[in-house]
Amino acid sequence: MPTPLFTSGRERRLWLGTLAVVVAIYSTLGPARTLVDALRERNLLRVSFAVLVLLVVVFVVREWAKTRPGWREIGVGLGVALAYWLTFIRMDNPAERTHLVEYGVVAALIHQALLERARNGRGVRWPAVTTVVVTALLGLLDELIQAVLPSRVFDWQDVGFNALAGFMVIVARLALLPVSRPGWRLWFLWFMAGAIGWGWSMDAGLFGVSPRFEILPSLPALGVPRYINVVVGAILVGVLQWLVLRRYLRGSVRWIPASLGAAGVGALVMFGVGAMDADLGLLIGAGLFGTLLGVTQWLVLRGQVASAGWWVLASTVGWIVAFPLGDLGGPPGWSVYGAITGTVLVWLLRRGTSDAVEEGHG
Repeated sequence: MPTPLFTSGRERRLWLGTLAVVVAIYSTLGPARTLVDALRERNLLRVSFAVLVLLVVVFVVREWAKTRPGWREIGVGLGVALAYWLTFIRMDNPAERTHLVEYGVVAALIHQALLERARNGRGVRWPAVTTVVVTALLGLLDELIQAVLPSRVFDWQDVGFNALAGFMVIVARLALLPVSRPGWRLWFLWFMAGAIGWGWSMDAGLFGVSPRFEILPSLPALGVPRYINVVVGAILVGVLQWLVLRRYLRGSVRWIPASLGAAGVGALVMFGVGAMDADLGLLIGAGLFGTLLGVTQWLVLRGQVASAGWWVLASTVGWIVAFPLGDLGGPPGWSVYGAITGTVLVWLLRRGTSDAVEEGHG
């Protein structure tokens, strides 16, 4: 007998639900602009989007509550909500935010369907990666359809938003799953620590001062608030990262002074060079600080984590890549630092430690 297309009634319903949502998205591409303009003229666009998001949140929370999450799961859930909020506030156009909602729903349905198929014995490799790829392709097709419509245009930025929606859903779902070893949950918490800590502290507006100002008439314009932000950021990120690490390393509280020490030295060098040339000071800081941070934190990791030396490289690369992006994009830009260092941290911890560390010590 031929093998049935679906492995269960639930899988069939999930795929049909995915199809229904995609068809609904595609079928409204023509009148969508007219509807958005009409809502904007009546000052109802933001309210309509808020109602849509609220309905999705209520459904997600209701389904999640059925799993009876513990305090750690609730903490991760709040982190997921914060990640979405930080992304939403960086998107000024409410119409753009709908991409995260629409294709977030699509990604969630696809991922559930693939997991159901895998549970029933069908070979599904890398369901998370497959979900992101399929969601991105569906989002690309969305934009290709718009390219041939008279009132719409193809936009690569929207393609990126559609792919981002799938990625965020997968990261959130994997972070909320129960795990027995360092993995997605650790990565997500570390990711959020870097995004929030560096993103908020490096925003000069947080201190009510401009990025540069005259200290004395005889001195050039210095980036003093930026240097203050680096020190404050190191403390904030150090505390947040310690809260994540304390389950995996002994003496992890040393992570806080290690981060502060790197910030103190790095800020001093940037300040000294910046007294002569502010731009050069920031440039040196961008290249130097990640290495200093990596070295001081390596002192905490060595002796406990195998191949700890890789951490210095991860910190250096993460900072160099994230510094210009964070300067432009706030927390979402600084999340690059969390993503790079989080990936290396999970890899290091999975390689094993030199001494077993009981959960909860540090």
